[in-house]
Amino acid sequence: MTFPRRLATLALLGLLCLPASGLAQTARAYLSENEVGLNQQFVLNLEIAGTQQLDADPTLPDLSAFAAYLGSGTSTSMQMANGRTSVTLTIQYQFQATAEGTFDIGPVTVAASGQTLTTEPLTIRVTTSAAATTRSGGDGGVASDELFITATPSKRTVYVNESVTVEYRIFTRVNVDGYNLTRQPGTAGFWVEELATPQAGVEQVVRNGVQYASSVIRRVALFPTSAGSKTLEPLTIEAQVRVRRRSRGFFDDPFFGGGLSRTPVEIASDPVEIEVLALPAGQPPSFTGLVGQFDVATSIDRTDVDTNDALTFRLEVTGTGNIRTVAAPELGFPTNFEVYPPDVTELVEPSGEGVRGRKVFEYVVVPRAPGDVSIPPVELAYFDSDTDAYAVATSAPLSLRIAGDADDAPSAPGGRRRTSIDAQQDIRFIRIAVPAFRPIGASVLRSPAFWAVLMTPWLAVAGAVATRRHQDRLRGDVAYARRRRASRVAKQRLAKAESLRSPEQHRAFHAEVGRALHGFVGDKLNLAEAGLVRDEIRSHLTARGVSEEVIAPYLTCLEDCDRQRFAPIEPDPTAMQDMLTRAGQAMTDLDQALS
Repeated sequence: MTFPRRLATLALLGLLCLPASGLAQTARAYLSENEVGLNQQFVLNLEIAGTQQLDADPTLPDLSAFAAYLGSGTSTSMQMANGRTSVTLTIQYQFQATAEGTFDIGPVTVAASGQTLTTEPLTIRVTTSAAATTRSGGDGGVASDELFITATPSKRTVYVNESVTVEYRIFTRVNVDGYNLTRQPGTAGFWVEELATPQAGVEQVVRNGVQYASSVIRRVALFPTSAGSKTLEPLTIEAQVRVRRRSRGFFDDPFFGGGLSRTPVEIASDPVEIEVLALPAGQPPSFTGLVGQFDVATSIDRTDVDTNDALTFRLEVTGTGNIRTVAAPELGFPTNFEVYPPDVTELVEPSGEGVRGRKVFEYVVVPRAPGDVSIPPVELAYFDSDTDAYAVATSAPLSLRIAGDADDAPSAPGGRRRTSIDAQQDIRFIRIAVPAFRPIGASVLRSPAFWAVLMTPWLAVAGAVATRRHQDRLRGDVAYARRRRASRVAKQRLAKAESLRSPEQHRAFHAEVGRALHGFVGDKLNLAEAGLVRDEIRSHLTARGVSEEVIAPYLTCLEDCDRQRFAPIEPDPTAMQDMLTRAGQAMTDLDQALS
């Protein structure tokens, strides 16, 4: 490195080390573009001058009437003028336009450096003819027609509990080094099964006359649980894209990487509308809601047996559909058979076209009377979506020859069958353990009670010393005190959120859950929770050695809270209770990982 370049580098480092001065004086909001295409993305930028730290999360207006919230990020810039260093904090809120028209965006309120600042309102126009927008991608930028995701359902109209496969595919005309899944679609109203993705890798695809590099990034099978119009929310990824800088400066040389910049770009698929039809009338009596194609088969390990000998009866259901929801069918065993609860095993095989597999029920049965017995067929009713008709799968009947004498206490017709617990209660065991003996005239020094009394004062003194040291550390070590109180404060905040769990207060509920999550990770890591964003949380936790299996659910809870605050859907008390459960479990897992 030449001397002038070394001198310039040292000057730049000295500039970055200068302290920031001045309090937050201004805040402004601006849009990445004032006109955006339907289903395209735009960014609401919040810029606060004069601070690097916020006192609380900003309060955004409600954009749910025309936009879906995707995520947020933050950046900080420093400038020096007349010997003074100024700092600007910028928070980017990314949305996807979902309705056409012209809309007003109300003021954003933010508390920083003891001041409450309010931005000016904005106006955005959403049209179907807007030109391809440019998303964040360094100085070069990435147009929306150069990098995007599609979500393609196998069907647009299905019956309740009928499988619909959704394929997510990425299309790109820029250099993508990799990507991370940042937000999965909400699946309220669906049972979800992940499907295997093809092993073909990247392929060249022509779309609308333009050639793209394309790859399948996710495939899922969805089983709607109720009738009505369902909306599958967008899937969002953050792609690492190499773009070329438009401007060249001091650092644009081979030593600093030339004119190429590796930058993250967040993209999302379009929402998917699926119409779910109610199942038609005329359901068979044994119908439990299965949709697909199923077969049922039965078998027994022996056909000749003596009374009171145990048999294994096997019932196997195979087919295509939501095999996990198959319930144990009704069995027609004679009343003089004891039937124990089954062992259930299932094997689900996600395939390219959907979900198929098998579910096996194994019963232990004990005949209590001799004779020739016929076990009637087992019926399994289902709805075949290919023929739009109900069908019944039936097994073959089984015959048994039972020899021996009748049980002394056979089950009465229509009476309750005995269970394994009843059988255990028929036996009364003799106590055979050796009793404890104590020698006569033993020394008191060998008595545990003597030593317990003797050591009690010393243990009390040691406990008092440990308590005093703990209190001194709480007063002198802020990081230790925050870690110790993290769980207690988080429980208090979740309890407050529980008191707000009502459709009328769903915004306040999700805000309180978000504060609990931010506060818990801030206390555990000794970080300021105000302004703490998900990327920073991920980097700090990764540096502490926390696995992605623990980080991902935690960040998903934060994303769901943000989405409900900034772009809420219809309030759902069940989903709110699920949010409390998931948030509590995420904090428990994180606490164990950090410990």
